[in-house]
Amino acid sequence: MAAVGACPALLACLALLACLPIMACRGPAAVPLSMLENDPRLSNRVPDAADRTAAQLAAAALTSDEEGTARALRRLEAIDSALELWEGQSTGLTPVSADLINATRGDPRAYRTATHRLLERDDLDPALRTRLEEAERDDPLYLADARMRDVRVWQMGRAFNAVAEPVGRSILTSSVAPYRLAAALIQYAAELYTAEALTLQERQALDHWKRFVAEHPDSFEARKLEPRMERSQSRLNELQRDRAVHSAERALREGRVRLALIYADRALDYAPEDPKASEIRERAARVLDREREKNDTSLMAAQIATPAGEAEASYELALALLLPDRDVESVASALLLADRQGPLADEARFALALARAEQGDEDDSWKRFETIADHGVANSNMARYAQTLVSSPAQNPYQAFRSSLSRDRWYNARWVMLGRWYRGVPDRGIPRPIEWLIGAPAVARDIMSSPVRLIQLPWKAPTTGRNARVYARRYLSRYPHGAHEYEVRDWLESYEARHDNWFGVLAVAEGREGLSDERRVELRAKAAQQAVDMASHEPRRDVRNTMLRHVAREFPDTVAGVAAGHAARVEVEEASEQRIRISRGFLLENPEVAGPRGLALGPGLLDEDLSNGELHPLGVAFLGERTLEINLVDQGSDEDDPPKAVKRRISPERLARLVSQLEETSIRNALLDADDVQEPDAQRDVYFEKVRLGLSASVDPRAASESHYVYRGLRERYGVVRRREPILPFDLVIRGSISDLSIGAFPRIRKPRETPDAFLYK
Repeated sequence: MAAVGACPALLACLALLACLPIMACRGPAAVPLSMLENDPRLSNRVPDAADRTAAQLAAAALTSDEEGTARALRRLEAIDSALELWEGQSTGLTPVSADLINATRGDPRAYRTATHRLLERDDLDPALRTRLEEAERDDPLYLADARMRDVRVWQMGRAFNAVAEPVGRSILTSSVAPYRLAAALIQYAAELYTAEALTLQERQALDHWKRFVAEHPDSFEARKLEPRMERSQSRLNELQRDRAVHSAERALREGRVRLALIYADRALDYAPEDPKASEIRERAARVLDREREKNDTSLMAAQIATPAGEAEASYELALALLLPDRDVESVASALLLADRQGPLADEARFALALARAEQGDEDDSWKRFETIADHGVANSNMARYAQTLVSSPAQNPYQAFRSSLSRDRWYNARWVMLGRWYRGVPDRGIPRPIEWLIGAPAVARDIMSSPVRLIQLPWKAPTTGRNARVYARRYLSRYPHGAHEYEVRDWLESYEARHDNWFGVLAVAEGREGLSDERRVELRAKAAQQAVDMASHEPRRDVRNTMLRHVAREFPDTVAGVAAGHAARVEVEEASEQRIRISRGFLLENPEVAGPRGLALGPGLLDEDLSNGELHPLGVAFLGERTLEINLVDQGSDEDDPPKAVKRRISPERLARLVSQLEETSIRNALLDADDVQEPDAQRDVYFEKVRLGLSASVDPRAASESHYVYRGLRERYGVVRRREPILPFDLVIRGSISDLSIGAFPRIRKPRETPDAFLYK
């Protein structure tokens, strides 16, 4: 009976033991048995008739043997025709060879014409087709026509937008449609009036025309372009003259006389004897002459006849100011008591204010300086010097601090009331009253929405107090225990705390008397954590390590300081020459890089099966020399957890093949897809070139030579759906306004996109 009763228990144990291997297989393997396949032995390809013919064609093309290239090209075409007939595919060498022959021609127009004929073939490789299309579009006439077409589209679109927007926004409020339409038309007229004489696209077109004429001066198109170029050049000179005159006027208003002279001379270079530029230059020259006369006068010492007693007192005052052991206050007071209206009374008052400042009587000294400054230059010898001291942020930081706060409050109040117009209407180059008249409707709308901005003020204020912060720090540095210490410290500490700058809070709080130990410990912990966070975002290894070691030294009693010390040690232990990474997404989208001619990864690493090991999304990294870091999904974890890094060394030949395959794939992807561009990285290119030359063993230990470039897949960059340029030239805009409770929808023609070189013409 006992044996019979034990049978069910025995069977259950056997079943459980049988299930254990199955259950164990469900978890991810930490390290798969074969991460990298054995170094693949790729046999050399035996050249066939097509390869030999292509080599003969290349040699003939490089030696300018036109007859040899034509004969080799005909032979290649015959080989491709035979292969297409018997095997259904060609070698693909014919179009490449034809492009090589076209490239040896010296005439750019002939090359573009031959390229156009070559693009009509159906057997072009996609990458070759893209490159040839770009070469065809490099025609100066084509580029100029494209830019002029952009000008026409935008001229039409701007007029259409000026009418469509007010009409579309007045669907629910049709009664205000005439008002909005009139305001929009006035705004459009002002834009036309203030538009530049030559638009950006027209300037680009002019440059392309000049390039074509320089390359083909005797062509029919060059003679036809000359009148258009002369008109455009004249308008370009007018544009440059207008810009220079406008800059000269602004510099003259701001008191920058020398800069006004420079801009006026520039305007006269583009338009000699221009009346307005000549007038500005004459005004600036007169102002500059007056300034030079004042400077010369200030360097002259006036002869003052003083009685013998006052001369002796002034001598004593001079000695008191120059020698460190003299009592300036008593000497200045004596000179002032002798005659309060005497010729040296102002100097005595100024010296007395200096003495009070040295004694630490901050408020009294600045009141005395302000009193002297208020007398005016015509009534006081020392008024100019007192005005300089009072108005200097470096000498009078508290006054600058208070003035900056008042200015910020004033700007914030104007922003709440006027919105985007708080600094006034933009300068369009027309009289200011007309500009305010044009902007009046928009100003009225913004005034109506002031309650909304009042709610947004705490986080959307146009001024943030950055200037006041500078002056506050300067005041505490100059007067650490001045009369306004607590006021300035309280404001600065709250400002830094609002902006999460705990280093700044700690520096301000440690200068305060009576700081509690609990508060100091709290601020040191926050400052240390802030420093560690800043170091984690530093890309350079040496700078990052220096920052971490500084935190560990300065904050050893904090948790972040201890962590910084450990991180600094790990940085040194795990330092590598390079950190160029290939993500898993890139490898999935480009299997040729992961395949035998590239990384030769084990097939189980990219099959999305965690049971046999899986590559982590971080992918594979080049660590310099011949070492790869393969990031795997660790056992018992998933893709969101940190990876398990395994390092492997590969042969120089395999590394060179991998680098070549990676760069070739990247360049090909960039040709096929404009969004898949390869960004420049000098250190990456240096390392790859060393690998190709067989110099990977020469390690450059400098941190400046380390590259952190990452090859990412398109899905990683853009997600499932990438943004594409819409086919239609307009957008459907839905816009509403809280101030007048309106909503509307209208089409808006898009402005043509600027070309990458547009910044050269602005």
